[in-house]
Amino acid sequence: MESFALERIYRFTDIIVRTAYINILVIVFSLLGLIVFGFFPAIIAAFSIFRKWFTGYSDISITRNFWRVYKREFVRSNLVGFIIVLVGGLLYINMSIAEVIQHDGIRLTYYPLLLVNILFLGMLIYLLPMYVHFDMKLVELFKNAFLCMFAMPLLTIVLVVTIVMLYFLFTIIPGLLPFFGFSLFILVMMKGALISFERMLGFSEIAKD
Repeated sequence: MESFALERIYRFTDIIVRTAYINILVIVFSLLGLIVFGFFPAIIAAFSIFRKWFTGYSDISITRNFWRVYKREFVRSNLVGFIIVLVGGLLYINMSIAEVIQHDGIRLTYYPLLLVNILFLGMLIYLLPMYVHFDMKLVELFKNAFLCMFAMPLLTIVLVVTIVMLYFLFTIIPGLLPFFGFSLFILVMMKGALISFERMLGFSEIAKD
């Protein structure tokens, strides 16, 4: 019994250390790409590492695989990131304008825009996990990520609640940010998305190795 408990503690500690190390890699490689060009390749590399762990490859070299994915996906991940930032920025600006301008016609658009923003954020929960798990064209990637959000609504709600709880955790304990500020969000999103992918018909046929 004691050896079993020690083994559980060791595994838990190992997960914590690895997760913190991935977060540090995200920060370092984001800086390597001057943040603007390095952030999304680093995020994609982190998603790829967690995907490997959750699909049975727990003994892979973290640094080597992180660097390999970072280089391979540098251009494509930045393209996806540019689309995310552009669309998200436009949606946020339009919603902000609808909120502050004192005009009945414009203010009526606030709640529809708020709904679109919420749906966009919900889609992002599945978008990057789907990016690393499937071979898809960009149009299919965004379309299927959007559909995935509705395929398992309860799971989507659980993921949103978990992400919000993590956000508040980091606001309460900001000292955790350098060690888990990205990696915990990525871990939760990747694990939740994989559960959804496994239950959705047709996706297994195009999954990456």
